[in-house]
Amino acid sequence: MRSTLSAAAALLAGAAIAQAPQPPPTDPSLPPRYEVEIIVFANRDFDPAEERFEEAPNGFGGLGDLREAPVFDETAFATPPASAPPVVPSLPVDPVAAARAEALTVRPLRPEELKLGNEYRRLRALAAYEPLLHAGWVLPGLPEGDAEPFDLGSLGVLNPHGTVRVHLARFLHITLDLTYQANGAASSASGADGLDEIVLAPQYRLTATRSARSNELHYFDHPAFGVLVRITPVPAPDGSGRPAA
Repeated sequence: MRSTLSAAAALLAGAAIAQAPQPPPTDPSLPPRYEVEIIVFANRDFDPAEERFEEAPNGFGGLGDLREAPVFDETAFATPPASAPPVVPSLPVDPVAAARAEALTVRPLRPEELKLGNEYRRLRALAAYEPLLHAGWVLPGLPEGDAEPFDLGSLGVLNPHGTVRVHLARFLHITLDLTYQANGAASSASGADGLDEIVLAPQYRLTATRSARSNELHYFDHPAFGVLVRITPVPAPDGSGRPAA
């Protein structure tokens, strides 16, 4: 009798598991997603007279390529006539297309999502360093030919300025092209002819490409400034996670 009850209980448990709602399977064609977190800090002890280093060309364009403000057609924002019926989109939502659009979306990380807070606080506590930037974003892991550089200007950052590109081959790869402007300001000095000359603060450029494993902290060094980068896999929607690259 007891064995019969045990068998029945097992069948009922199996039926309950079978009837429980299951998360939708992950589309294997969707790219994995990663969090990219970066800290940039200046080296206060850096003396440009001690050694030769790569200095970026200076000029009034030092804060990146300035683009013209977009021109909007005011008629596009005009109030429609009262007789015009409201336009209500009625296109059906394709769940596959929506999932792919979400997988390809790049978005900034919120402050509470950043994981390198301890490293940032340590740098702030050291007199030799000046933290310049602590930020991050989520992006899809795409092949080299499809991966777009992430422009720090999209975060409202001007110093340092430049791009960070992450692409996925057999391993993850990080490509940096960053420029840091010391002191971040210009000064003026009187020349021999009595005219004031504008002296721009020097700029230093760091370009590097490196293969990287996820969940590891990677350090990129330059005599004038340094960069810390960590890439963290984002769990798949079904909660199964992604294999670390």
